[in-house]
Amino acid sequence: MKKIIMIGLMLLLVGCGHSSNFTINLGSNVIDNNLKNMEVVADSTLTDAYNLDLSKMDEHIFKQNDNGDFYAIIKTNKITEVKNEMKEYFRRVKDFNQSYSPERLALLEDRLEKQLDDYLIYIIANNADDIYSEILEELD
Repeated sequence: MKKIIMIGLMLLLVGCGHSSNFTINLGSNVIDNNLKNMEVVADSTLTDAYNLDLSKMDEHIFKQNDNGDFYAIIKTNKITEVKNEMKEYFRRVKDFNQSYSPERLALLEDRLEKQLDDYLIYIIANNADDIYSEILEELD
């Protein structure tokens, strides 16, 4: 009985290992399979135009396409700081794109934001929830 309780407690504390298998490559591959013509956003653009401090990120990928789809996957041990920077990033994106279509701005406002362990995932797309579900399926 003690063994069963200990195993149960360990699973509660550690989780089921669901997100521990996540990597930027896995997430990026799933998203790229769903969103077409995604192009990497240059680090210089992220720092110069959007004032992101990339030194707070252990790894990252930011991609977008001409349709307005976007995603970012960030590995960091400074979760709160990076989340705050990303809020500012999206505020700047909105400011830069005020004349863009109202539908795209609505997607920007309703973007998917998730955290898996020390990874932050942001997706702006019509099917963002479905894409995220597919990422979770890949982890099972």
